[in-house]
Amino acid sequence: MKLILTIIPLLFWMLQLNGQSKVMGHLFKDKPRDLSLFINPTCQYSDITQSYSIIPGLRAGVIINKKIALGAVYNYTLTDLDVPATLGGGKLRMQWGGFHFEYTLWPLQIVHLTFPLSGGIGQAKITQTANGTSETIVGNPKFGFVEPGLMIEINVWKYAKFGIGSSYRYITNMSYNSITSNDLGGFAAVASLKFGKFDYGIRKKHKIKYNEKSKEPKSKEPKTKKIKKRRK
Repeated sequence: MKLILTIIPLLFWMLQLNGQSKVMGHLFKDKPRDLSLFINPTCQYSDITQSYSIIPGLRAGVIINKKIALGAVYNYTLTDLDVPATLGGGKLRMQWGGFHFEYTLWPLQIVHLTFPLSGGIGQAKITQTANGTSETIVGNPKFGFVEPGLMIEINVWKYAKFGIGSSYRYITNMSYNSITSNDLGGFAAVASLKFGKFDYGIRKKHKIKYNEKSKEPKSKEPKTKKIKKRRK
């Protein structure tokens, strides 16, 4: 909740900062002219089954026209999570992945907003120890997930961006041991590093200069007239 209260004032400040542009931009053009591959390691901190966990992740794909990102995502719990006795007890591990979609506002600004959306399937695993032996709980450990989010990104370098924000993990069709979908879902604080080729402004300037040079008329050299000397 504190993270959300921090992000909201920043959002309003960015709207004031970036809302002064008089040039109309268009999301879709006749053909996508800007294509850039990216790889995006992430780290989440979230409550799962009443235990806080560090959740590493990886996103990768392609950015189209500076604003649309399409790709895949994979997340997993870094350590075993203690499951309370009220939920059956044991140690829990999770992994989930699927498609990844992102929309970016003001990508040319140093500070800008992104709206990530992920979805797909995942799997949980609970192990319980009794009499010195551990066994995996049998059941239906698979589930579906949808995870929207909001990120504030900073253009650190033409090949790197740093982002902080939050997301909410919706879990569906989960009934494993005594764990339900509500026990696995929840808010997450997110930090990310995105690597790719983000020098959009530089590439645009080079392109304009190249087009201007190509349109320049070629200078015609004056033809030298050959004067024939008359023989006396």
